[in-house]
Amino acid sequence: MTNHEISIQTFTVEHPLRGPDDRGLLGCMDRRRVVPSDPVLGGDKLFQQIRGGRYGIGHGLALAMEATGPGSFTDLGMPVADFAQGLGFALELNGILTTKHGPTCGAIEGATVIHDGVAAGEYDEAMFANALRLNPDLTEKHYLRTVAAAKRISKLGLASTPDEVKTALTTPAGVIPKSTAPHVELQDTNHDTIRFVTDYRPGVALDRAAAHASGFGAYYSSFGDLEGVRSALPTAVRNQVSLETWWATEAVVLGRIATHDITAGGTPYDIETIGR
Repeated sequence: MTNHEISIQTFTVEHPLRGPDDRGLLGCMDRRRVVPSDPVLGGDKLFQQIRGGRYGIGHGLALAMEATGPGSFTDLGMPVADFAQGLGFALELNGILTTKHGPTCGAIEGATVIHDGVAAGEYDEAMFANALRLNPDLTEKHYLRTVAAAKRISKLGLASTPDEVKTALTTPAGVIPKSTAPHVELQDTNHDTIRFVTDYRPGVALDRAAAHASGFGAYYSSFGDLEGVRSALPTAVRNQVSLETWWATEAVVLGRIATHDITAGGTPYDIETIGR
């Protein structure tokens, strides 16, 4: 059996979003291992994952709101980075700690390129095809609504640059209590096989150490636990975005990334969908 025939599901384990203390961790989808001494996720502690961690939550939900109802996000007049920081603070108050990493987090360093890429996706057939592989229930209608939402956010100057994201997500804790997203350091590791994975099963996490030991890496997204995250969001945001809409919107952005931004010399890495 070749590496391409082995499912990354082999390296997932049961792991609830919230532990016995009713607290949860949500980090970035990055494939690399965490530095063992990291105080939050050190030793490759199991945790749920989403593109970009705290920033990705805000960006995805901003797009999902705006795609659901034009003006739902843009009428707030709030930059995406500030929206992401506010959601991270609200989630922390509800027991879910969101992290960021660096200094070269692709979601943050590529914030402008990725957002503009989504906005330019109207005629990008490869991007739509990969997004559909990540979410088989994605409709062309929602895909185009997401593209239009990205365009409106950009037109109003609300799409944040990498520097704006980094500034917003590192607001001193003395200004807003507990506002700083924990900064997680990652090791520079390589894998023989890398793939994009959307996992729709709740209560599982990627065992990154086991995957690494077997030569596998995955840009892994814990779609199955987004409902648990959604339930901890502010009511106004939760009422605007259904779980299915969040899944669909996030798949569109991941489709852009998998097609153009994180590739093997221009060739998309393997894509795998679990539990859908």
